[in-house]
Amino acid sequence: WMDGDCSLCQRSKAWCEVRDRNGRVRFIDFRAESGNELPMTKDEHQTSMWVRDRKGVLLDGFAAWRRIMAEIPGWKWLARLSSLPPFSLVGPPLYRLIAANRQHVRPR
Repeated sequence: WMDGDCSLCQRSKAWCEVRDRNGRVRFIDFRAESGNELPMTKDEHQTSMWVRDRKGVLLDGFAAWRRIMAEIPGWKWLARLSSLPPFSLVGPPLYRLIAANRQHVRPR
């Protein structure tokens, strides 16, 4: 689940969809869903993206980003690399910083 009102989120979604030739990742705008269809509260969705993997496990933030990278052909290496220090240590706080300021980020 992602924020459909966020330009950074929309650009990230578009980047992924171009590379996801097998359609393994499905993006859902949490703002377009009713509260009953969301795995978390709308407030929790506003602070982080959420992913439900094939096993039904919910992941948020940096872990969700890593899961998406692992599913996109040619990008699994980045998911693996980001699981190792120092990336695994700086990734979660960096994700939270970007997510908290995403409305101010204007991607090209």
